[in-house]
Amino acid sequence: MPPLTPSLRRAVAFETFGSPEVLQVLEVPVHQPQAGEVLVQVQAATVNPTDLLMLGGSQAARMRDLVPPYIAGMEIAGTVVAIGEGVQGLALGQAVIGIVNPRRPQGGAQAQYVCLPAASTAPLPAGSDLVAAATLPMNGLTAWMCLELMKLPVGASLLVTGAAGAVGGFVIALARRAGLHVVADTKEEDRELLTRLGAHELVPRGDGFATAVRVRYPAGLDGVVDTALLGDVAAGLLRTGGAMVSLRGSQDIHREDIRHTPVSVLQEASNQEALRWLVDRMQDGTLAMRVGRVLPMAQAAEAYGLVGRGGLRGRVVLTP
Repeated sequence: MPPLTPSLRRAVAFETFGSPEVLQVLEVPVHQPQAGEVLVQVQAATVNPTDLLMLGGSQAARMRDLVPPYIAGMEIAGTVVAIGEGVQGLALGQAVIGIVNPRRPQGGAQAQYVCLPAASTAPLPAGSDLVAAATLPMNGLTAWMCLELMKLPVGASLLVTGAAGAVGGFVIALARRAGLHVVADTKEEDRELLTRLGAHELVPRGDGFATAVRVRYPAGLDGVVDTALLGDVAAGLLRTGGAMVSLRGSQDIHREDIRHTPVSVLQEASNQEALRWLVDRMQDGTLAMRVGRVLPMAQAAEAYGLVGRGGLRGRVVLTP
């Protein structure tokens, strides 16, 4: 007999847009899984910059059809407690990671229980560190998308901006595994970290950044993953025919002689094969999970404040 699940769950929620001080822990309904869905009891959910944008109202235009309270959060780790019709390959009690669209009626990941498509989850090996695993789905899938879209050949040069961040670090590791030559921007205090992550060359961030890259690559680089949203500055460092991926769809690039593609992780949110591949890369040590702070949901305002101030070299994770 399947375990009973509660009708209510605690969630980090907000009823008006604003600063982290408007966050509350509220009781909201538990959504039981329909066909193709699973219900996960959440052990860990991350806080990301996109959550702050949602909280602050920057995404209000995409939330017009939603009724508050709103629940942010895009990635979880936990255990499956209910399974909808037609789901295969998952069992009750299975530990999983998952990626969630928070701009939906049932909200996002920062809750005790989250119902989501089974295709947006991937099983974890027994004994996995769920707090660490929760930091994989969103940024790992974004990094995977970047490299899949660029399709650079072995030996190609790739610049990663914002390299010390979560997406940047995953891009470096996966690019190195793919046989690319990785150039990363860095602050002085991040040099050791980026070397450990696998960057082949480091160039200083700041006013001399573009000049330093051009001196080393006068004909231009083969690819750029622009996690720092440098836009045309980054695009200007590419050779003719080079490839660029940026993390914001609204970013205009004024070069017609390169391939530029913006990415949104939700485009691949139901790619279970990719999520499973990322779990394997976590297990074999290719991807290093970086956890900065772990806080209970009751301290969500503090967690959001930490992310908003930036400068962390590890992820902020909420636990129920």
